[in-house]
Amino acid sequence: MNIDDLLVQFVETLDRELELLSTVRYRLVVLGALAKCDYGQSIPTAVHEAEIAFEALRLSELVRASVTVRLADEFNLDGTPRMEELVANASGGWREILTEKRQALIEAVREIQGLASSITETVGRRAALTEEALRFLHGEGHASYGRPTSRAGVLVEGAI
Repeated sequence: MNIDDLLVQFVETLDRELELLSTVRYRLVVLGALAKCDYGQSIPTAVHEAEIAFEALRLSELVRASVTVRLADEFNLDGTPRMEELVANASGGWREILTEKRQALIEAVREIQGLASSITETVGRRAALTEEALRFLHGEGHASYGRPTSRAGVLVEGAI
């Protein structure tokens, strides 16, 4: 297999990863929408689907790692080089293609990180509100829903 064949295989692997990142992004968008709309019964299914997409991405990354090692051998690089090292050693049009793929991967990962952070915040707020409501119902505290308040009295069972 010559260097061009390896680069074709590498680009195909990167394209597959970009497709899978798009799937992960979509799954996270769905999960975030379900969390925001409080569709709790559907959240486990959405989480499972996101996990499946992440697993497919991990497998694709293994394929990319094996191609990267073979490219490193062809370029006489040590170990498993970073993508920018491969870009620097590529020639002509390959350098441009790899640069574009690298940038697309960076943007996709950043978007996914932002979505994950947003989902974590949404779920965290919902969990905090639920805990606060349960404490109120049990008479263990008061519900402030994120606002400072003072409680004038405690409901006593049978008082009303």
